[in-house]
Amino acid sequence: MKYDIAIIGSGLGGLQCAYILSREGFKVCIVEKNRILGGCLQTFKRCNSVFDTGMHYIGGMDEGQMLHKFFRYFGLTQKLKLKRLDENGYDIIRYQDRDYKLAMGHERFLETMLQQFPDERSALQSYIAKLKEINSSVDIYNLDNLPTSNIHYLRYYSIGIDQFLDSITQNQTLKNVLVGMAPLYAGLRESAPLYVHMVIHSSYLAGAYRFIDGGSQVTDILTEGIRGFGGTLLLNAEVTRVITKQNRVTSMEINGSEVIEADQFIAGIHPKTLMKLMDAHSFRPAYVNRINSIKESYGMFSIYLVMKEDAFRYINSNYYCYHAKDLWKTYNYTQDSWPGGYMIHFSPVSKSATSTNAIIVNTIMRWEEMLPWVNTRVENRGEEYRAFKQKKGEKILALLEKDFPGIGKSIKFWYSSTPLTYRDYTGTWEGSVYGMQKDFNNPMRTIIVPRTHVKNLWLTGQNVSMHGVEGVSIGSFLTCSELLGKQYLIDKFRNA
Repeated sequence: MKYDIAIIGSGLGGLQCAYILSREGFKVCIVEKNRILGGCLQTFKRCNSVFDTGMHYIGGMDEGQMLHKFFRYFGLTQKLKLKRLDENGYDIIRYQDRDYKLAMGHERFLETMLQQFPDERSALQSYIAKLKEINSSVDIYNLDNLPTSNIHYLRYYSIGIDQFLDSITQNQTLKNVLVGMAPLYAGLRESAPLYVHMVIHSSYLAGAYRFIDGGSQVTDILTEGIRGFGGTLLLNAEVTRVITKQNRVTSMEINGSEVIEADQFIAGIHPKTLMKLMDAHSFRPAYVNRINSIKESYGMFSIYLVMKEDAFRYINSNYYCYHAKDLWKTYNYTQDSWPGGYMIHFSPVSKSATSTNAIIVNTIMRWEEMLPWVNTRVENRGEEYRAFKQKKGEKILALLEKDFPGIGKSIKFWYSSTPLTYRDYTGTWEGSVYGMQKDFNNPMRTIIVPRTHVKNLWLTGQNVSMHGVEGVSIGSFLTCSELLGKQYLIDKFRNA
């Protein structure tokens, strides 16, 4: 079968690229190795409770904000079921037995933080000023006429968020509270760029929302649009080889037999996975070495709580609860100190505005803990693995009972997952939550752009530009702009 454009992987990046390009009249095909579309957008159901696998809340969704503009183009804004989080504290950082609220909007954020840190006005003003400065460097946000190349943001990639906070305050509690959202970008003290932290924080200040009944509705709406524009989606279609000739991809082999040809190819899968599907000579050795040298972001151990009916009230804020004095050290845990902290998400459901039947708890887990079972697959890991998960889950539940007294009696069932689960269902390396780790010490080594040295092969997904819904949406825009032209696509988005 021959197409104009073939896309490997049906994560958010692949779906958005397919939507944009099929809408522009290209004959597009997505190939997905799993039986379910969506990648990290996938949801699953247990006892009639719906759980998200990777997308728990989004930012920039207020009218006029960046993601709202993008979602309007994709036909999402009128169809998504969303719940706006508490504007006075969409995130709550629980640190040393005190709750610190992060409010939406620059003014409200400043006012709320000053109530909690009355002596830190100068530091907080400097923080907000830098946040606005970095936000304005992302010219795509404005959907305005763009220069041919804007690389001003790179200077923010070469500064660490920890370095910046040290420059504006000596208040250790304030610094810990401001990096309390670090799990949103797999932040590490030694590598986390100022740019990534600020762009993510800015998006949530501009309107934080949850998905009512799960985020897979994004997949459903995009898929409906792609099919409506004539696009093809192939499930249970694993790419087993990408064939190149004279520095061009000519075709790809599916399930070891069927061949799909196209003029252009877009890979939404991990770049390391892509390289394993291609001949050794396809990429320059320097590029291969660079990609392989980039570390993966850390993984998560998650527990999914099915709550008894009307037993636990819905909380319209996310909690980041820390039991470590230095939040950056939650990654460098020992078996005794794990977990140093966790994030808890309360899922809104359409059948009740006052209670929830699904709660998700995420905490950092290093890949090294998975090594005994690295060559196993879901449901076939053995009794030792089940015992490992049981022990870890019980430890989390004990902390939950301490932080949210009485929650245990409201739990009907609970399930758990590890980085191995995430690896097998989403295709990420080492079960990493956000793909490749960005590093301010050598930003150019860890920044991945859509264009490759193979003439008709492009990249998209969470490893391009930045992770998260907003980051992947920007990455999808950049990928498609390579084929359509940046200003042309800006006009399309602006006039949607």
